Amino acid sequence: TMRVLQTAVVILFSAATFSAAAPQDTGGKDKVFLCYWGSWSHYRHGDGAFSVNQIDPTLCTHLVYTFAKLENGVIKEFDPYLDLAKPWHLGMYKKFNNLKLENPQLKTILAVGGWNEGSIKYSKMASTSKRRAKFVKSVVDFLELHGFDGLDMDWEYPTQRGGNPEDRDNFIKLLSELRAAFVERNYLLTAAVSPGIPTANASYDIPQMSQLLDLISVMGYDFFGAWQQYTGHNSPLRARKGASELEKIFNIEAAIEFWMSQGADTNKLVLGLPLYDRTFTLANPRDSGFGALTMGPGRPGPFTNEPGFVGYNEICTQLKSGDWKVTRDPDVNAPVATKDREWIGFDDAESLTKKVEFAMSKNLTGIMVWSIETDDFRGTCTGTVNPLLSAINKALQLPHNDRLRTPPTPTSTSTVWWTPEQKPPENAQGNVSTPEAENTGTTQPQTTQEDIEQSSTT
Repeated sequence: TMRVLQTAVVILFSAATFSAAAPQDTGGKDKVFLCYWGSWSHYRHGDGAFSVNQIDPTLCTHLVYTFAKLENGVIKEFDPYLDLAKPWHLGMYKKFNNLKLENPQLKTILAVGGWNEGSIKYSKMASTSKRRAKFVKSVVDFLELHGFDGLDMDWEYPTQRGGNPEDRDNFIKLLSELRAAFVERNYLLTAAVSPGIPTANASYDIPQMSQLLDLISVMGYDFFGAWQQYTGHNSPLRARKGASELEKIFNIEAAIEFWMSQGADTNKLVLGLPLYDRTFTLANPRDSGFGALTMGPGRPGPFTNEPGFVGYNEICTQLKSGDWKVTRDPDVNAPVATKDREWIGFDDAESLTKKVEFAMSKNLTGIMVWSIETDDFRGTCTGTVNPLLSAINKALQLPHNDRLRTPPTPTSTSTVWWTPEQKPPENAQGNVSTPEAENTGTTQPQTTQEDIEQSSTT
């Protein structure tokens, strides 16, 4: 059955990555806070639109621009109109890197790859020394041209999704050759990794990665979602009492302990946390606990417009209505909101703070978030801009030059949720960008039955 298959399966992680400096011991130094920006959020409509001018460059130590792509064996901008500084172009690469003028300590990283990029062309690129050399040279030239401080190598995933068994070794060769080319320029080299044991064992030589990478970010989210047929939290800290076998391994504590047990250096390990939520439609509104049967994903939010997924900025406004029942399991350590047939496992400032405290108790080097454009960046819910990012920054005890930015003026007075049967009108305040623009390389992969079956065999 689907549930039995899922018990054996890996978590399909995601895309993302971050930074530190050429491999170095970060012990005893300030913690790192790696923050992704999904650049396609620039195209969202209404209050969901988020661009570089809305990034506070003092909250995070590292900012990651997603995504570049692999084309003909070399790195290329994904969206020339958005990314490049040419006449009649928006020049977001330049604007993004100019944030370092406001915070000289900030590091900017370019992520290449992502879920939608797949694995096949990366497998081909890494398969020979000649192809790897071509890619490495293109990366060095690209980072220098656009002013980034490093690369997030986001291949999803070596040996998986049409890849080859040799990918595991070739990925190490690729990282080694990138590292050698980066040393002179002191570029950062990072990677995001799966918390799932089958995928991690198949894809990664963990001790070698730990030597070559500056930071290894473990995706602490997407443990459960609408690809399953029952409820589970997106980002549980620990397994709850009475947990299923799947819940016992699909949680942050189990994932971090696995990576540590395989020899990952805690001075390189970063815990990834979500600023978004996974949603379900309950089969029976009277059965709303963990493991309750579901009919499918929850309704899409007005900005992200993806069934089964909402940003914190979308759910926090809904919770203000008072119609939702919010509960908090002490082990999962994160809230669940229910209303009629809707079930949302989300994170708030309290739950994220506790996850940061857990990471610090394990002596991890920092925290990563996916992604900044789904925080309450307008201060709509509480009057505080970026409450989740601010809570993590505070929990990490990082210096924050609070510039007291004025919250952006909302462009609408209400938030409209679209049912799966409806499509918003073209002038609606929801996100009506194309699926290609919206979903390119998100760090929330869409798990399929094929993925589950393949993963169970690794």
